[in-house]
Amino acid sequence: MRKKATARTGNKGGRAHAKAPNRAQAPVPSRVKKTGKLALLSKAGLFSQLREAELRTISRYSGYRSFAQGERVFSEGSHREELYLIRNGIVVIRRLAEGGNGEGQDIARFVAGEVFGEMDLLDTAPRSASAIAEEQTTLLVFPDKVPFQELLEKHPLVFARILRKLLGEIAGRIRAIDKLVSEKSPWIEELKRQLLRDKLSGLYNRAYLEEELPRLVAAGRPVSLLVVKPDNFKTINDTCGHEAGDKTLVLIAEALKSCLTEGDLGIRYRGDEYCAVLPGRAGLEAERIGECIRTAVARIEIAQLTSGAVTSLPASVGACTWPDSAGDARSLISTCFERMLKARGDGGNRVLGESA
Repeated sequence: MRKKATARTGNKGGRAHAKAPNRAQAPVPSRVKKTGKLALLSKAGLFSQLREAELRTISRYSGYRSFAQGERVFSEGSHREELYLIRNGIVVIRRLAEGGNGEGQDIARFVAGEVFGEMDLLDTAPRSASAIAEEQTTLLVFPDKVPFQELLEKHPLVFARILRKLLGEIAGRIRAIDKLVSEKSPWIEELKRQLLRDKLSGLYNRAYLEEELPRLVAAGRPVSLLVVKPDNFKTINDTCGHEAGDKTLVLIAEALKSCLTEGDLGIRYRGDEYCAVLPGRAGLEAERIGECIRTAVARIEIAQLTSGAVTSLPASVGACTWPDSAGDARSLISTCFERMLKARGDGGNRVLGESA
């Protein structure tokens, strides 16, 4: 009898097995793209190393605020435990001039994606400058409407990591500044000179006066201030042009310096207004120096410079002394300007001081 042929299977024991069906592989989970607050926070250096859950915690306690062009984000002298991340727009940090009219010295500028105000989370001192929106600006503010101390108690681990990162960044900045100062000290000195000197006259500028005068007042010794303004400079500028005007301003600066001695400071305050700071001088002695400056300005050969269009250069001078005339540096400046303007109103070409 012929044996029935059987199919070879290659399986041990000759048993055939059905081929197992292909199983669909489980998809590899993809990282969810961050949007909104999370995307903004994850790109900022201060928060970039935090875990997503920690970023979500930060996001929960953050809020958007919008500011119009020229609007203040915060003011000098205020304090809140907040930091700010710029979503869009530009913010300048500005030390405001006397009167707080928006003018002053810009000391930092931040653009989209940058963080500012982080030191306020660590420091309880009043702010030393104001933050102002340079254009329409939207900020992500952290924390928003919740005290930072409360968040530290609710989420100690998350905010301990943030504070550690913040301290690390601050330490890095300090090291970088120390290195820059040690390696570039001549450059730093030149930069400081450019920032605090008036290019045209070579005298110190207004920023220097507003920085140095409070220090002199705080030292406790009498200090006098003179404000000098030519009575007819506008006529020179309008009649003879800006070139003649600039040359006149340089000559006035030279006249002022000729009456000062070692330790005195000559300053071009703005335009055709000049100041002299006289540490240790008071009352009649300050007026005497003011009279010296007025006389030196009057001796400038202005007729030659203006081709005879203007033949004399009278000036009005205000003289004040701390503490006799004012209680602080700011009021000393304003009082001295008032006296100079009164001298002009009384006919000009005179010195108005304590004895008036």
